[in-house]
Amino acid sequence: MVKKLGLMILGLATLLGMPAFAQMPEASISSGSGDTHYLARPHIIGGSIWGTDESNGIATASGSTIRRENSDRYTDETNVLDYGAKPSPSFDNTAAFQSAIDAACNKVRKSSGGTYVPQGSDLAGGDVFVPQGTYGLIGPVNWTCAVRLRGAGPGTTKIAWIAGPNRQGILFNMLAPLTDSNRYWYNGAIHDLNIANIGSQPGTMIRIAHCAQCDIYNIMTWGAYRSVVVFAGMFNHIHDFQFQQGHEQVVNGAPNDTETLSTAIEFFGSDNKGAPGCTASDNGNCPTRADGLSIFDGTITAALDGHHEATDCIFVHDFAATMWLKNVACAQTRNGLNVRCDHSTAINNCPQFLDLDRFETETNNTAGTNTTYNLTADNFGHIECRACEFYQSQAGDHNVVLSATRFSAGNFQWFGGKIQKALKSCIVAYASGVQFFGGEILDCGQGRDLSERWGIQFIGSTNNSIIGTQFCHDGVGGTSGTMRPVMIDRGSSYTIVNSDNVHNCAGPSQIFTGPLAKTNSIVNEVGP
Repeated sequence: MVKKLGLMILGLATLLGMPAFAQMPEASISSGSGDTHYLARPHIIGGSIWGTDESNGIATASGSTIRRENSDRYTDETNVLDYGAKPSPSFDNTAAFQSAIDAACNKVRKSSGGTYVPQGSDLAGGDVFVPQGTYGLIGPVNWTCAVRLRGAGPGTTKIAWIAGPNRQGILFNMLAPLTDSNRYWYNGAIHDLNIANIGSQPGTMIRIAHCAQCDIYNIMTWGAYRSVVVFAGMFNHIHDFQFQQGHEQVVNGAPNDTETLSTAIEFFGSDNKGAPGCTASDNGNCPTRADGLSIFDGTITAALDGHHEATDCIFVHDFAATMWLKNVACAQTRNGLNVRCDHSTAINNCPQFLDLDRFETETNNTAGTNTTYNLTADNFGHIECRACEFYQSQAGDHNVVLSATRFSAGNFQWFGGKIQKALKSCIVAYASGVQFFGGEILDCGQGRDLSERWGIQFIGSTNNSIIGTQFCHDGVGGTSGTMRPVMIDRGSSYTIVNSDNVHNCAGPSQIFTGPLAKTNSIVNEVGP
C-alpha cells in the first residue's frame, strides 16, 4: 500500500509538471478537535509526511486564553545553549555566555520599547540560564545590562575557569551601565552554580562594581585567588556560599597590598584622593563609595601546602563604609578579617562600621611566618563583634591586633565569645576605645617571650574598658596558668579593668607606672 501511495504521488507530480520531491507549500495536519499544527518545511517521502521545523507551531497554555507561537515561548527564558554553549570543560564558552547576556538585554529593550520605568532606572535583562553540565570559560564575561546568571544548582552546573590570555583578570565582570546619577546600576545576580579554578588563574572569579542590590548566593568556588570582589556600590549581598580551597599566597610574608590577590572576599571603594564628590567633608555623593555589604551564612576554607601562606578570608579596606557579617566561618585561613585604610584621605573615608555576629575564624601558621591573625585592623572607625570565636590551630603571634598608624582610629567592642591560643599576647591594642564585655581569653603567650604573656596589652591607647571578662580558663577543662590577664603600659590612659575573673592565671593585671598611670584603674579582679 505504501509503495502504491508513493507511485500515486509521483504520478500526480508528473502531471502537474513538478519535480517529484520539490519543496511543497506549507501543509497542515488536523486531528479531531485539537489545535492545528504547522510544519514549516513539509516533505512526503515513502508515504510519510514530516517537517524539519515546527518552531512556528501555535498552542494555548493550559488555563490561558492567548495562543502563541512556540518560538515566542522559547524566548521567554534566555538559555546559554541557544547561543552556542557546550557543556564541556575544555571548550571556551566565553563568546556563548556573552552572546546570551547581550541577547537577554536586547530582548527586554525591544519588548519595552526602550522605556525606563521609573525614569532613569535600569533596564534589566532577566535571567540567563546555564543548564546542568560543566562549562569551560576563559573570560571575561561582561554584564551589558542587569542580568541574573543562574545555574541548576552548585552540584549540577559547574564553571571550569581554564587557562588563557585573561591572566590575572576577571571571570564574571558584573559592571553594567550606570543609571542612577552615574553612580549605580541595580539588581544583578549570580547564583546556583559552582566555579572551579582549573587553569591556575590568579585573578577574580566574580567582581561586582558600582552595583546596588546585587546578589551572590548558593555559590561554590574552588581554588580561587579571589572568589568575590565588591567595589563601590551599596547594599549588596553574599550569602549561602562555600568558598573552598582558596589559593595560597604566592610569597610568604607578603607585604601590604600584595596579599589582596589571595583573598576570598574583598570589599572596598575609593575617595579618589579628594576628587569632586569624594572629599573628606562630602563623601556621600562619591560614585566610588562602598556601603552596606551583607555577608551571611557561609564558609571559607584555604589551601595548605606547608610552604606557602594560606589565603586571607575577608579583606575590607578604603572607603568601605558599612559591612554586616553573620554566621560565617573561616577555616585554616591566613587572616580571618583584615581591615586596613592605606590610601584614603581621612578617617571618615576608612572602614566605618563593621558589625560581626557569630563570626568564627580558625587561622593556620604552618608556613611559620607568624603573620596570621583572626582579626587585624588598622585605621578604622568602629568594629563590633558579638559571640565571635577566634582560634589559631597553629599559633601565630597574636589573635587580634588593633592599630592606628595614620589616623586617630578606634572603637572596638567585643561581647561574649572566645579568643584562644597565641605565641604572644592574644590581643594587642594600639588603637583607642577598646571595650570587652564578657567572653573568655585563654592560652595566650605560648612562645618564649615572657614579657608578652598577656591576654590583652594596651600600648599607647586610651579610653578602654575590660569588664566581666574571664581569663586563663574556660570552665570546661581548659586552663593556661602561664599567662596574665591585662597589661596597661605607661603610655596608655583612661583604661578601666573591672570585675574580671582571673582564676588560674599566673598573676593579676598590671598598670605600668608613669605620668598617665593615675588615669587607669584595676578593681574587683577575682584571682589569680
